[in-house]
Amino acid sequence: MKNLRLILVGILVSVAGLQFSHPVQAAPIDNGSFMSLWSTYSHCQDATDIEQLKADASTLTNVANRALTQDGFVLPLPSKIEQFVSTPAARFAVDVKAMAAACSLKAGSAAVEAGKFEVAKDLLKTILIYEPQSEYAYYASQAKALLSELETATVQVVTLRVPE
Repeated sequence: MKNLRLILVGILVSVAGLQFSHPVQAAPIDNGSFMSLWSTYSHCQDATDIEQLKADASTLTNVANRALTQDGFVLPLPSKIEQFVSTPAARFAVDVKAMAAACSLKAGSAAVEAGKFEVAKDLLKTILIYEPQSEYAYYASQAKALLSELETATVQVVTLRVPE
């Protein structure tokens, strides 16, 4: 029984030594980039100029589509256990895809009202990328509805301009 305790203590000390020799390092939180995204989203909600809305929507969409890397995360584990542990996801405090979709929807609607149908189509199509994900169903359905209206309007304009 005494030998079993010594072996158990030895294993615990070894494991503790491994933990302290390679501390867990988390990726630093970049509050500046988050605040920049939030500022872009807020600007999009307040803007009325099509070019500003388009730029804001493009910025948010690019960030939402970019894969977040977790290169700074290190968790020293034995190789047999390491295969069962996944790298934690890096997250923002808000859903950047939802912010991008909302901004693109607003920009697309503004482009439709301004008669810039091609710009509107490009902006609205970026929202459809998120369509299979249920949390973005509202944005996808709104984008589809506007795109459908644009297709109908384009067909009517083409028929009106056909020379006889």
